[in-house]
Amino acid sequence: MKIKISKKTKRIIIAYLAALVILYIVVYVVPKITDAFDTTQTLENGNLEVSCETTGYFVKDEAICTATETGQITYNLSNDTVVKKGSSISSIEPADNEKRSKAKIGGKYEKYLQKLKNYELLQESNSAPISGVFSTVMDGQEKYFSIANLDNIKKEKTEDKNLRQLELSRTDVVKGEPVFKISNDDVWYIVCWMEKPDAIKFEMDSKVRIQFADSTVDARVYSCKKEGDFVKLVFSSNAYYEEFATAREVEMTVVSSNTEGLIVDNECIISKDGVQGVYVKTKDDDVYFVPIKVKISNDEQSVIFESIFVNDKYEQVKTVSVYQEVLKNPKEALEEDMKKDLKED
Repeated sequence: MKIKISKKTKRIIIAYLAALVILYIVVYVVPKITDAFDTTQTLENGNLEVSCETTGYFVKDEAICTATETGQITYNLSNDTVVKKGSSISSIEPADNEKRSKAKIGGKYEKYLQKLKNYELLQESNSAPISGVFSTVMDGQEKYFSIANLDNIKKEKTEDKNLRQLELSRTDVVKGEPVFKISNDDVWYIVCWMEKPDAIKFEMDSKVRIQFADSTVDARVYSCKKEGDFVKLVFSSNAYYEEFATAREVEMTVVSSNTEGLIVDNECIISKDGVQGVYVKTKDDDVYFVPIKVKISNDEQSVIFESIFVNDKYEQVKTVSVYQEVLKNPKEALEEDMKKDLKED
């Protein structure tokens, strides 16, 4: 059975479809065409946020406690509990037979303990040697990733580390075996390595946000130091992080705090005689080169100083101001400038 559509209905459908096409052109096509013919950008004040994805490593003071005797252990609290120094963590019922009391430390525990030789926070105790967060896992790298060793943590050595976690919770223990860990959460650090173009986005002592897969914490740039072809960045924090007690290696995104200044598209920036700058266009359609100084950049835009900045020679340099127009594609203007310079010579 065929359905007949009246002429009036057809006209309504056609008008509706035509309206959709026009709306699409206005929203998506016209702006692109306009941008294609727009040869300048007007400088305006704004904020810019920059970020970098990297792998981070938690550095903290972690006390590893070993069994005071051989027997059956009972834990007095659950994982991730915050405890004070001296808090009772566990108790051990001594072994009731001579064979059991003379048992030797298990091989897997001995392997992890070897990595902690001469570590001052490796202690035989049933109570917390320090304040912090209780957990029953360790990776044997607590000495290497301790705050005291922060300056000695290197990229190549860190990436070669076996960071496999060992679960310590059990019922039967042998004297000297590791049984729990306390991670100090008063202040902790994350170490990472970035290439220089990414590292310079983060200024010393500036505030940042560190985004993990499931949460975000506030931190501060504690130090940055060149290490081979990379820059070693250290961030400090005392913020709560759900997986703090067990975390060591983590994928993260470091986000700088908003930086204020004039916003300019990166395509507008060009270098003339080794000086970074933009070409300003006047009302009379003349163009001239103006030096700039970039505060921060992301892949598309930069924040630059307004009116005056201080260069590397500690000289004050006049620069661009708000609402000035700068060329989006300054290469041609630069070539014309260079031709003029050659003629004058």
